[in-house]
Amino acid sequence: MANQPTIKQGSKGPAVKKAQTALTNRGYHAGNLDGLFGNQTRKAVVLYQTDHKTDTVAPLTVDGIIGPKTWARLDPPTIRKGEKGAAVKLLQERLGTFGFVVDIDGDFGPGTEQALKDFQTWYGTLTVDGIAGPMVWTALGS
Repeated sequence: MANQPTIKQGSKGPAVKKAQTALTNRGYHAGNLDGLFGNQTRKAVVLYQTDHKTDTVAPLTVDGIIGPKTWARLDPPTIRKGEKGAAVKLLQERLGTFGFVVDIDGDFGPGTEQALKDFQTWYGTLTVDGIAGPMVWTALGS
């Protein structure tokens, strides 16, 4: 994830548009993708945060503000086999929510790679390459 500014109602600019697009792609209608953080964008953020507030990995606080934790869910990095860390744990948790069994240990090993490839095959419109990029994260509803 690239460093993104904290944004909230009244913010405007490319970061807001990026967040609006990410929310909309995940099924949270953020209004016009115009880079203006208004009421509809705030409602989408609150709904998104509410849906992820009880997640085991990277739970979100429901405050209507897109800060570092919410950005980490909306704009996670591209990751692949051999990587470790919080983004890998998030990937593992999201795969589990779709019924793909994987240890949530933060280590992108062969089991995680296979579960991801299985998800990519199951989803149907993703390239089956074992890499978690933007389209995979969107499909997983990160």
